[in-house]
Amino acid sequence: MKTSKHLRLEAMALEIPEVPGHPNRIPFRGVLTVLDRPSDRAPSGAAGHRVVLPRDVAERALPSLLGMAVDIAAGLRGHDTRQKVGVITSAEIRGDRLEVAGYLFGKDFPEAIRELRARRDRLGMSYEVTGVRVRDPQAQVWVLETVVFTGAAILERAAAAYEQTSLAAQAARNGFESTGGTEMERKMNETLELLAQASQTLAAEFSSLKAMVEELRRTQEAVRELMEGRGAAGESIETRVGTLEERAAETRRQEDALRAQSERTRNEVRRKTVPAHVLTLLAKGGMGAGAFDAGGTVEMAALDKALEGLAVEQRIAVKSQLARAGAIE
Repeated sequence: MKTSKHLRLEAMALEIPEVPGHPNRIPFRGVLTVLDRPSDRAPSGAAGHRVVLPRDVAERALPSLLGMAVDIAAGLRGHDTRQKVGVITSAEIRGDRLEVAGYLFGKDFPEAIRELRARRDRLGMSYEVTGVRVRDPQAQVWVLETVVFTGAAILERAAAAYEQTSLAAQAARNGFESTGGTEMERKMNETLELLAQASQTLAAEFSSLKAMVEELRRTQEAVRELMEGRGAAGESIETRVGTLEERAAETRRQEDALRAQSERTRNEVRRKTVPAHVLTLLAKGGMGAGAFDAGGTVEMAALDKALEGLAVEQRIAVKSQLARAGAIE
């Protein structure tokens, strides 16, 4: 919400109860259109005119987006209002972008989801409207004064009126990258933060490995000098050999410590990327944090026993989350 002299509605959402692992809800979020800027090409129904959707017009029409359907057409090059594959549950204006979020019906339209996944890097969106009033029908670029949103289409950006539109979604093993709303963004950010921490740890380990390689190189050079009789003046061969053995033993200790630290880091990251609600379900089934072994995985028989009280869909969802985190094969 944003207020000035009058109340200006900039964000709306339907209250949808969260159902973890729901097979027919694939959260999505996308940029539906760009405001206050002429479209890159004429949208469908504009009689060949490029259009501008002003921000104030979009704000007034924002409530009409809620509950409207998302559709796709064969080939993802246009609109098909008879092929409704999802629903819009929230809409907001951020800067010059009108963004929407909602759910795609993954169980009802598995083929469509597979096609969207295959083209995920090229996807965009386009709005559908009725009750349109144009400021000047004779103008080359139409400025819209009134619209009522009736839905949206998912299509390739190259076929959309605005190429700056986009779409992202999440669907377990069957889905593609996404941000599916505020909660999903929070979880994704937490995972990214963990991965960033792991990356820093691995970078430090890489530096240590470089130092070890350099030490081994120096040891190799010292051995070569020893074999060629170029040891330090006055230093006996026995002393030189003893020094090299101590150095080699220290190098092995450092290598073992580094390998153990690297394994602990990987396992910790693996455990922390398991979603909180999955850990809660495991705990209710008698599997706490100690259920993860030293390798960061859980034993399948114990997992099946802990999930006995859940519905089949919930068990599948939990196992999918654990598989994604690397906790099961």
